[in-house]
Amino acid sequence: MSMRIATLLVSALLLAGCGSFYPGDPLEKKPRFTATLQGETSGWATLRASYSPARRILTWSLDYRGLSGPITWAEFRGPDIEGTDSAIVPINLPLEGNPHPGAATLTDRQAADLEAGRWYVVLKTERFPGGEVRGPVVPSR
Repeated sequence: MSMRIATLLVSALLLAGCGSFYPGDPLEKKPRFTATLQGETSGWATLRASYSPARRILTWSLDYRGLSGPITWAEFRGPDIEGTDSAIVPINLPLEGNPHPGAATLTDRQAADLEAGRWYVVLKTERFPGGEVRGPVVPSR
């Protein structure tokens, strides 16, 4: 009888741990980032993101309030270095839900610029086609 109880206990413990690990999700340290977006209006936004180097996937959650109108374009931008193109990673529109989740696969160059703190986020509206709010993407803990 005690062998049967021990077998059941071990089985229960093994099954209990199965939900916390997915073999396709690498165990790795994922750098985290935040951004606070502001502009000349009372609108604002915050972004929280994490990056998986093994999968090269950036995931984020974008929360925004008080903009002058609907967002017409949203993007991550990289460094504007003379002689190079600025890295652009669009944030899919329409932004459904608030906060708005998203994800993108990055190139090696984009990942290096992101991790070096050379990215910023821009939210554009009809009234502010150049960007109503923007802010740098910085590492967080």
